[in-house]
Amino acid sequence: MRGNVKTCILLFVFLVSLIPTNFTLGLYGTKFADGNLNEWGTLDLIATNDYPGGGPGADLKDLYVAWDDEYLYIAIKTDNTQSWNLAYGFAIDVDPGTTNGYDGTTDAWGRHIAFNGYYPDYEVYFWWDGGSGITADNFIAWTGSGWDYKSLGDVGASFSYTGDTSNGLQILEIKIPWSALGGKPNKIALISWIAGGDDSSAVDSLPEDQTLHEVVNERYGSGEWNDDDTFSNLAEIIIAPKTIDGNLSDWASYEVVGVSNLSIQAGADLDKLYVSYDDQYLYIALETNNTQSWDVAYGIGIDVTDGGYTGNQDSWGRKIGFSRGVDYEVYFWWSGGSKAITSANFNRYNGYIGNNYWESWDYNFASFEYAYTGGNNGLQTLEIRIPWDALGGKASEMAIMAWVAGGDGSSAVDVTPADADIDGNDWVDQDYLSNFAVLSIPIPKPELAVKLEASKLEIERYETTNLTITVENYGIIDAKNVDVQLLVNDEIIKTWTVNVTAKGSEVLTYEWKPSATGTYEFKAIVDPDNLIEEANEDNNVATVTVEVGKIEIAQRNFVNLATYVWPKLYEKKYAETLALLKSISEAKLPLKYQENLTRFYEQLNLSKEKFGKGEALIGEAHSQFSGATKIFSAYSSLIRLQREINAFMQAVEGELLATKLTKAIDGDLSDWSPETLVYEDTTGFGQDGANLKALYVDYDDSFLYIALTTENKASWRIAYGIALDTKEGGYTTGADAWGRRLSFSRGIDYELYFWWFGEFFGEKGTDSIETMQLTVWNGEGWEYYNLADIGFATWTGKEKGLQTLEIAVPWDMLGGKPSKIAIVAWITGASAGDSAVETLPDNPSIHDVDVGQEWTDEDTITVFAEVEIS
Repeated sequence: MRGNVKTCILLFVFLVSLIPTNFTLGLYGTKFADGNLNEWGTLDLIATNDYPGGGPGADLKDLYVAWDDEYLYIAIKTDNTQSWNLAYGFAIDVDPGTTNGYDGTTDAWGRHIAFNGYYPDYEVYFWWDGGSGITADNFIAWTGSGWDYKSLGDVGASFSYTGDTSNGLQILEIKIPWSALGGKPNKIALISWIAGGDDSSAVDSLPEDQTLHEVVNERYGSGEWNDDDTFSNLAEIIIAPKTIDGNLSDWASYEVVGVSNLSIQAGADLDKLYVSYDDQYLYIALETNNTQSWDVAYGIGIDVTDGGYTGNQDSWGRKIGFSRGVDYEVYFWWSGGSKAITSANFNRYNGYIGNNYWESWDYNFASFEYAYTGGNNGLQTLEIRIPWDALGGKASEMAIMAWVAGGDGSSAVDVTPADADIDGNDWVDQDYLSNFAVLSIPIPKPELAVKLEASKLEIERYETTNLTITVENYGIIDAKNVDVQLLVNDEIIKTWTVNVTAKGSEVLTYEWKPSATGTYEFKAIVDPDNLIEEANEDNNVATVTVEVGKIEIAQRNFVNLATYVWPKLYEKKYAETLALLKSISEAKLPLKYQENLTRFYEQLNLSKEKFGKGEALIGEAHSQFSGATKIFSAYSSLIRLQREINAFMQAVEGELLATKLTKAIDGDLSDWSPETLVYEDTTGFGQDGANLKALYVDYDDSFLYIALTTENKASWRIAYGIALDTKEGGYTTGADAWGRRLSFSRGIDYELYFWWFGEFFGEKGTDSIETMQLTVWNGEGWEYYNLADIGFATWTGKEKGLQTLEIAVPWDMLGGKPSKIAIVAWITGASAGDSAVETLPDNPSIHDVDVGQEWTDEDTITVFAEVEIS
């Protein structure tokens, strides 16, 4: 070759024994478990899968792995479009090639998953609930005899994910400390899978495994979901740093970035191009299929910046141009006779185009290291390590390709990645190469995030809340001169500029005191103008909402409701409740429930009284809230009362007396049979306004029915009485229940009295019954009940006095249904001290004095009608 004539080539021949092995451990790069894959690079993607897996809710796509000194990072991406109940599992073998670890037939979660050729030491499991997301996580270590179950948090690990209940899991990132895995190993083997519930098996995996295409020992007729799976295709990841020794056993298949498809030239036959890197170095490796040792040149072109060489003669004068600007070339001369690399160059394009191609390049401008293997069969492997500093710093994107050419003035005959311009036959044509391997390389960046908290989320006017802004830098690079803004309702109220160290945080505070009520949204923004390049730009905003004057606003609204709304509602509810109570009164409650009805009326009256006080106060300037409170209290108590009444009515509905009546109490006696007539006056005894005609008695299981008819021709102010003897004992002598001078020859237990308010010595009345009572003799005196409350009575009559009177008295008020009753009815005067003037049945005592004196004498009733009760 003639490259050594003009290029001042600095020769680097590195023997294996001279390569240092104690160089600083490189980092593939720190990741952030935040559900965002922005900081993951091309070479972090170690497996991809186009197999549809178990269907639209169980479809894995990509598997990423990276690490640094402290953590192992794992990420998966799915192609899910539905959200199912699923288990996501990971197996980690930290010492592949040994038999240490789990070798059973069902895994840590009881899925029918086994392994062939690998013995996992750890499993990581997650349960995705289709309706809510990840609901369980486990970090599970094999102890040698069983599994030790912990959560990821228990071992210092963490995870984050994206997804929803419509499309299922989308991205899952996991961060596991090496300490949880027994320390940082040289190599791990890893696989991820999706399974169903208990007793299921895998339906998809990363890397894709043949076992998922073979239904084995199907158990429940559900195909791949319920067979037995044995994984053998785990991804092997080299954790240890690359050793530059020509031995490619420490390179992984996922680091292959280019493959040649030519095998025409036996001594110029490229196979694979590998690329790897850490924080300090770029690593490149070549592997050939050479079977002969020829004089050939191996070139590698690297594009890391804008611009670069594209022309038609590269740094060694080969007739090679490029579709994109190449910034650096690494060249090696393989001497076929020496069976060794005898010349090596690391060259930088300087942008100067002179008359000679070499004027455009700086040769051997920086040191690099390499090692190789080869001999009679030519070059076999070549490993290269270049400091990032020599490439202008770590690049975020790099394009690379490699080729093999002949001597001066030749062109390429093989290239990797394969390029359409190279067919392997022409050594001297003009080549223009375009098929670069393009790699995205994560650059360490700050990773800023912000949190915003308020000491109080609800305050009143002129009250203070303290806002705390925490700016965190999760990255491994310091962030300097970071602007932080605090806004309220999108207006900036404060700006700070801070420095946030790597893995550090800064806390800022702001005291806020409002003068107006309302809802205020506070927003903290870190790096608002995006001046700092970060790994994730999506977590730089935090918000919190503070309510001001909630009590004041509530009070104002409360008063408005009490002024304009509740009064209308109250009047409507009051009328409804009053009507409800009246309907209960008309339906008649048994005596044992009368206290309830009385209490209901009392509560209704108290509510009305409170409402009236509230209406009076709400019109006073400084008493509006107090008035509103009373109105609200009155309205609320009315609603509660109505609910209580309705509940009470439902409970006693079957006991309402009106529902048990078998006779219409309407004053019309056409439904009374002749058999119910117990006495009729056939003599015509009586006076114009005090003339009884007939007494009727009937009964059923619930009521005693009594009816009176008269032949009155005038409306006088008088009282109608009825006495009942139903049991032993009772009242006999003295003043009766209404103080009339009436005695009885047998003990009277009950009296019914009705006061007809007619004319009295020229004074007009209402010509109606004004009072009606049931009185009960208790052995010592009388107990009085309003008959309208506990029974039924209806009459006819007007200016001619009472015509008919129809009564229904519950047996419960009469001590129960007796076997027989004795009954008598009479007319007496309007006042206490009067006596009877007519009776049914007729009694001798009303005939013992003149008619005019009969109103005020003393009468003893001795004649009764007796009625058998069956």
